[in-house]
Amino acid sequence: MSSITITIPLPERALSPNTRVHWSRKAKAVKRYRRLAWAASFDATPCTPERWAKASVAIVAYYPTRRHPDPDNLIASLKAALDGIADAGIVSDDRGLWPLRPEIVIDRTRPRIELTITEEP
Repeated sequence: MSSITITIPLPERALSPNTRVHWSRKAKAVKRYRRLAWAASFDATPCTPERWAKASVAIVAYYPTRRHPDPDNLIASLKAALDGIADAGIVSDDRGLWPLRPEIVIDRTRPRIELTITEEP
């Protein structure tokens, strides 16, 4: 099985399913985060990647404090990032990309999200 690891910043607050923001502000945040994940995925893949039919995504979220979203809201906040991964051509369709239960860790110096995409048989 092959795998690819990418690192992206924590999602903006506007991407949380519980945040009430104007639709245009959320749309801009989705576009930025999707593009960011696409760029990170594109940089991490070989020149001509083979598209996987199915893949799992292991999520490790590094937050600066103990205050963080619960796991299901974190996954929902990462939807734009998962779409960006599919846009980069790692999987043939984002329906084949399955997020696993996230691990949440405290890192006061470098908050980030690490996504490890692993091809499934």
